Amino acid sequence: MIYLRYIFLIISLSSLSQVQNLSEVVVSAQIINSLYTPLSLSKIKNDSIKKNLTTDIGNKLKNVPSLFVSSQQNYSQDTRISIRGFGTRAPFGIRGIKILLDGIPITTPDGQSQLDHIPQSIIGDIEVIRGISSGLYGNASGGVIMIKSIPLKKRFYNSISFADFNTKQIDLLIDNQSENGQVRFGFEHKKSLGYRKWSGHENSILYLSGKKIIFNDKTIKFNYSLFNSPFAADAGSLTLEEVFENRRQGRLRNINYKAGEKINQHHFSSSLNYKNTKTYLFYSKRKLDASLPFNYGGQIDLNRDFFGLGFQKKSIYKNLNFHYGIDLQGQEDLRKRFRNIEGVRGEMTLNQNESFYTSGFFAIIEKKISNIIARVSFRQDFHKIKFDDFNNGGNGEKDISIFSPNLSLNYNISNSTSTYVRLGTGFETPSLNELSANPNRESGFNNELKSQNTKEIEFGLKTKTKKFKSSLVLFSSRTTNEILPYEIDDYPGQNFYSNTGKVNRKGLEIEGEYNFGFNQILFSYNLGKYKTHEKFNLPNVPSQKLGMIFNTKFKNVNLSFFANYVGKRYADNLNEVVIDEFTTANVNLSYLWDNFSINLDIINLTNVEYYDNIRINAFGGRYYEPAPKRHLAVSLIMKM
Repeated sequence: MIYLRYIFLIISLSSLSQVQNLSEVVVSAQIINSLYTPLSLSKIKNDSIKKNLTTDIGNKLKNVPSLFVSSQQNYSQDTRISIRGFGTRAPFGIRGIKILLDGIPITTPDGQSQLDHIPQSIIGDIEVIRGISSGLYGNASGGVIMIKSIPLKKRFYNSISFADFNTKQIDLLIDNQSENGQVRFGFEHKKSLGYRKWSGHENSILYLSGKKIIFNDKTIKFNYSLFNSPFAADAGSLTLEEVFENRRQGRLRNINYKAGEKINQHHFSSSLNYKNTKTYLFYSKRKLDASLPFNYGGQIDLNRDFFGLGFQKKSIYKNLNFHYGIDLQGQEDLRKRFRNIEGVRGEMTLNQNESFYTSGFFAIIEKKISNIIARVSFRQDFHKIKFDDFNNGGNGEKDISIFSPNLSLNYNISNSTSTYVRLGTGFETPSLNELSANPNRESGFNNELKSQNTKEIEFGLKTKTKKFKSSLVLFSSRTTNEILPYEIDDYPGQNFYSNTGKVNRKGLEIEGEYNFGFNQILFSYNLGKYKTHEKFNLPNVPSQKLGMIFNTKFKNVNLSFFANYVGKRYADNLNEVVIDEFTTANVNLSYLWDNFSINLDIINLTNVEYYDNIRINAFGGRYYEPAPKRHLAVSLIMKM
């Protein structure tokens, strides 16, 4: 609340249409169909997304400034994404970033996200908000990733892919439409032995969706998906000596304890759109069986129910643009842990029910005065966290109430250029997984773990012409009670969490796109400082990142070249372990004839040795998960 008293001096950069007015810009990721974009936003168009084996969601996002992707080869841990250093602590999946698919939350109320169940073949445009977004979306410090599915229309798509490490994938997508509706059916199956020993995986996705216009032009949509992964092995992390000895080996302890997971998930969602009103509801059931490389509590049996509904409405009154809504979500985790006796389930060590319920209310008001557009937004979130320990008879609960205001001013310099200034607050609660990791072992609930809170100021400048668009962003934020992972020698391989104090983030972000003829160049650069209150760098956050994509077309041949430079980073809180900078390059070559195409991917063209993931503060120096060296993939695609 006190933050509202601050003077909102912020300017940032915005960019706009070609020879059109800025008011033509509509960005769905900011909830409101705004007259402008007063935030750092990147948009990945569907025409630049390849439908082949090597292009998961993480690869699509690598050219976004200040966004860092890791753990793309460990399917037991899932792809990890951080934005401006938020999300770097995740031991698996994504933390601190809100993920939405067609406006439906993928992120659970406690802030966890997994991308494994999203079909690759339906992904269309992607929009990424970098920076504080809690004023719009609640429990998210680092930003928002809005994924849109490709439009429903009559089509047939089939792909068969082969790659190194005995990797195979099959994709099938069938769309059909009638006068008042459309329907979609799809199936994906993937299997691989993996680059490292004990890193193989197999999974399948079956999905069905539809859209129908009902009475009074109301549009109802529904989606159902089934994700099944019978196994995903975890090769674990290595010491530097083990990497030099054999970078493709798996950690012996992980192999002995059969580390990995199997997952089964059902997800259903539905939405109703009518004029300026949208309502949605969803339900997800996820069953996880995981084996971790230690004895006590090393086997996990998790049953998760995730559900929610929401309402949004927009209106205009006396030159004021209003948008308001409510989100109600619940998460129930029945978590059991057992001893892991080298892959065999032993006695139960933990049996508890964990719940996380949240209700959020938001409102956005915009007003245009000459060439200036002012926006005020705020959100009030109420969280209730509870647990019942069935083993020891204990229980506990935590109530969290957070108000997140946001103010921005946008000035339209011309039809092609604008600047903005934005000031906001954000928060990130501990997840149920983090709260259940109690180093005191008195129960499965670490009640000392607090929410982290962030205040951020951002300046921006954007410009867009017919052939060229660019953006420049300066940001500065301060986080209190930053949550970071650590390990202890009694339970090597298990992550615990603590609040580490304050973290200051400052950075510069540049992004651009140039189109000429059949050629396209996209580039991004960011330079940042992410310092704790003790003047140490935040671990596993590169200080610099540079990306460049070149796309060209000649008759029936498409060529894409992608280069990515990642600067120096650290593996531990005290910055005693340095992870060297590296540069990778990928090439995609495709040849099209009639309804068929063949794609060839060369990944890590220059055969660089780097790391797919770094495990922060790992015990015994086991920080390193080596990435594959040069490898190939081939896809055969039929479209009708």
